[in-house]
Amino acid sequence: MRKYQLMIASAVVALGLGGSWMAGMAPVTAADHFDPPQRVDPAATSTPELPADIADVYLYHTTDSVIVSIGFSGPQAADLPASYDRDVLYRVMLSNAGPVTDAEFTIDIRFGQDATNPAASGVRVAGIPGTTAPVIGPVESILTSSGVKVFAGLIDDPFNFDAVGFRMTRETGNLQISNTRNRFAGLNTTAVVIEIPKAALQNGTNPITAWATSARIVRA
Repeated sequence: MRKYQLMIASAVVALGLGGSWMAGMAPVTAADHFDPPQRVDPAATSTPELPADIADVYLYHTTDSVIVSIGFSGPQAADLPASYDRDVLYRVMLSNAGPVTDAEFTIDIRFGQDATNPAASGVRVAGIPGTTAPVIGPVESILTSSGVKVFAGLIDDPFNFDAVGFRMTRETGNLQISNTRNRFAGLNTTAVVIEIPKAALQNGTNPITAWATSARIVRA
């Protein structure tokens, strides 16, 4: 028997493909990293649930594609391995019609080990717009199917933030954020990046909204 335990709900981001980016949209949260702290924040628990800790969801587009990425289990030192936990289910929801909180597409992401080589990890991504079957293959590789591309692996953490300046600003009331300091420089995160043909997702001038969740499969 398997039970799914919801861990966290991550960032909600919006993309306006029909005009200006974020046109008419209210500001949105960039991430919910370390939330809930009792489950994922090392400062609040001695056994943090790092594989299920979603840090950031990014959504952007090129001329022909929409790209969504989900990062988790970071930031971590560059000498530590990626997190490929077979018992964590990641879901990326995409909305392109009606209320921006209603998902028209749900992408399921799972990791696993090679049956003949347990040291080798793979990824299964199902429900990608424009596909009729899951995209399955090894991690640290660019997988392609029906014009879709998927990458799962360890990357340099893309987030840039001056934590020192933020604390100084809060303490003094004077803005002291500097682009010369980056709390995430030299640190890694595990990420899944999905590139989708724009034609498979775009719906007129409707904005595209993305958010993500993670859940731990409790085996009993």
